Amino acid sequence: MSKFRKVCRFLHRELGFFAVGLTVIYAVSGVAVNHVEDWNPSYEQVRNEWTIAAPGIAPTETVSPLVLEQLSLEEPVRNVWRATEDVLRVITPSATLDVNLASGLVREERLVPRPILRDVNFLHLNQGKGLWTWIADAYAVILLLLALSGPFLIKGRKGLTGRGGVWMTLGFVLPIVVVVFEKYL
Repeated sequence: MSKFRKVCRFLHRELGFFAVGLTVIYAVSGVAVNHVEDWNPSYEQVRNEWTIAAPGIAPTETVSPLVLEQLSLEEPVRNVWRATEDVLRVITPSATLDVNLASGLVREERLVPRPILRDVNFLHLNQGKGLWTWIADAYAVILLLLALSGPFLIKGRKGLTGRGGVWMTLGFVLPIVVVVFEKYL
């Protein structure tokens, strides 16, 4: 048993150090994406207002070129349409602009990437696929090896047959209780 415990200790130590960085990324991002109903963890919504020369209420095909020229957008325009009789809506890849044709008031809502957090969410949600899928799979296997080797590191009343075994059992029972409570009660 001592040779088995020695192998477990070696695997746990070496793989544990390797997993630290990935664990921090997944933990920070996990908390962020768990609360997606409260906020957008990858983008901040920014609102701006300014005024352009009012083109007046005229047909969309007449006012659209005038409005777009004054807006001087750096992004390509995806769509332009009449949101209401006096509001022209302009959509770009990262913004929605509502232009009041009578007053010239422009209301912009823009999504701005959150530094660092957007990138860790990109990794956590595996949006890039490709190489990251293999890295994430390897990380999952490493976590599995850490979980399987950890219980054998400590002997006695603090180990698998004592307090450690109780904590491990709770770790298995807690997800089951939550699923039963959320799905069936």
